[in-house]
Amino acid sequence: MKKYALDYFGFSNEEGDGCVAQFVEFPEIKGIGDTFEEAEEDAYERLEAYFQSQEEQIMTTFEAGVSAYEAKQYKEAYDLFVDSAAKADANAMVNLGVMAMQGKGCGRDIEAAKEWFAKAAEQGSMHAMMSLAQIFEKGLDGTPNEKDALTYFKQAADIGHVDAQFKAGMLLKEAGEKAEAMRYLITAAHNNNVRAQEVVTYVSNKELATVLNKPFRSLPVEKQITLVMQVIDQKIRPTLEADSGGIELLNYVPGETPQIWLNYLGACSGCHLGSTSTADMLLDAFEELIDKNVVLYLM
Repeated sequence: MKKYALDYFGFSNEEGDGCVAQFVEFPEIKGIGDTFEEAEEDAYERLEAYFQSQEEQIMTTFEAGVSAYEAKQYKEAYDLFVDSAAKADANAMVNLGVMAMQGKGCGRDIEAAKEWFAKAAEQGSMHAMMSLAQIFEKGLDGTPNEKDALTYFKQAADIGHVDAQFKAGMLLKEAGEKAEAMRYLITAAHNNNVRAQEVVTYVSNKELATVLNKPFRSLPVEKQITLVMQVIDQKIRPTLEADSGGIELLNYVPGETPQIWLNYLGACSGCHLGSTSTADMLLDAFEELIDKNVVLYLM
C-alpha cells in the first residue's frame, strides 16, 4: 500500500500509556498501540479497511447507475454516476461524458463531456483519452484541433491502444515529425494494425545471419551512424535521384539487431509498396556494410 504521512502522539490514561498514529490526509483514521510501530500498523489496517469500504460503495453506486441507464431512467443514472465520479471513479466519469454528448439525463453539452473525459483521462482511462482525441480531431466542439487530438491519441497510444498508435503516427507524419511518427507507426504495425503495415514496410534477412560484422558493432554509435549515412549517400541516394526520388535517415537504433528507419522522398514516396520495390536493393546495400542481422523500416 502507498505510504501516507502520519502524525504521532503519546497518551496516558487510567488504563496505561499508549501511542496514536493519525493520517494527515485522512485525519478521521488513526491507529492505537503500545508503541508507535504498533500504532502505525493498526492505522494502516484501518486505512485499508476504509479504502475497501469506499471501493464497495463506488461499485454499488456505479452498478446502480448502469442498471438505471439500461432501464432508460437516464436522470437517475446520471445522478448515480455523479455520486460515483465524486469518489474518483473513472468509469463513472466516462459514462457522464458519454451521456453529456448524447443529452441523456442532462442537456446535450460537449464542453461538459470534455470536462468529464478529461477527469477520467487523468485517472488513466483509455476510453476517455480516445473520446477526447476524437472530439478534437472531428471538431465536435466547434473546430477541429489536431494538436489537442494528437495529445490524447499519444496518451492512449503510450498505454497500448493500437488504433491510437496509428492515429498518433499519422498526425505526427502530417506535422512533419517523421522520426516520432515512425516510432508510433512501427509499434502499431508490430501490433498487427493493418493500416500501419501499409504505411511502414519491414525488411530483414536477420534469420539468415550467421556471422556478425564485429568490427562495425565495436564502433561507437556515432561512427556507426556515419557509416550508415555513407551507404545512403554513396550507394542508395544516387540510384533514387536518377528516378527523381530520394531518401532520408530518420533514426538509427544500435544493438544486436540494428534498426535503420528510412523515409522515401519525392517520386519514391510509397514506391516500397509497388511492383518496382526498392526495398531489396536497400537491404542489400546495408548488408554489405553491416551483415544480414539488420532491420530496415521504410516509410
